[in-house]
Amino acid sequence: MAGVGHILAANGGVASTAQLRAAGWTHPRIKQLPEQGWLRLRRGWYANQVANPEVVRAVSAGGVLGCVSALRLRRVWVPDSALHIRYSSRARQSRPGHRSCHPYRLDPPIVGAVDPMNIAVASAANCLDAEGVVIVLDSMLNKRLIEIADARAIVAASRFARLNLAERCDAKSESGTETIIRLRLRALRIHVRTQVTIVGVGRVDFLVGDRLIIEADSREHHLPSYQSDRTRDRVAIGLGYVVIRLTYEDVVYRWDVVLEDILLVIRRRAHRGPITMSP
Repeated sequence: MAGVGHILAANGGVASTAQLRAAGWTHPRIKQLPEQGWLRLRRGWYANQVANPEVVRAVSAGGVLGCVSALRLRRVWVPDSALHIRYSSRARQSRPGHRSCHPYRLDPPIVGAVDPMNIAVASAANCLDAEGVVIVLDSMLNKRLIEIADARAIVAASRFARLNLAERCDAKSESGTETIIRLRLRALRIHVRTQVTIVGVGRVDFLVGDRLIIEADSREHHLPSYQSDRTRDRVAIGLGYVVIRLTYEDVVYRWDVVLEDILLVIRRRAHRGPITMSP
């Protein structure tokens, strides 16, 4: 029997009456929760004073936090910042301001305010496009939340079963922007190596051909890494490499422009040729 602290930690500070009763709380004690500062979200569901706002919104709307929203709560890199909610089958409907999500051809029972990871990723595989699914799986693999066998099973149980998306995954990908760059360049049959270590420079996100380095900055790019990254870029250029550094906004919102810049380097074959190391 899970304690209330464990239930709240796993569900963003929100618990149902059924969960509280199963943990040993009496009905009179539960009725007193609003007097103790808890918020009654809807019949049978309560939030403590530090509950996660997205979980509160999902439960207040009649469902639970699901799909990529539940994965984001667990630090998985997801390609969508919208609120994703899973409703029971009898309550499912489209509503303004959020997306209603559920696993492919399945209706697992709702137990807690936040869907467990296996249900959340199954919902994501039914909600996202193929690229988005690989982004999520890459992040989960990189964080060691799943193994490649799990990724294959998730895809096999989804609407993408015939696409072998798990074979496109790369556990070395450290962010969704890296996944996007890799997938889109390889879709154009551009040979891309990931997480390559270059003598004198260190590990780079991508190496195209012999000389084109592509680096993907994260959304949370802070000053200390900003300086070290520019130092690395300067060293790489001095060694004869071409460096293209992309921001989150470049990849997500300006990909067409970015891709043209990359293709210009490739068309003039500036990505080819030996690198002359200094003695």
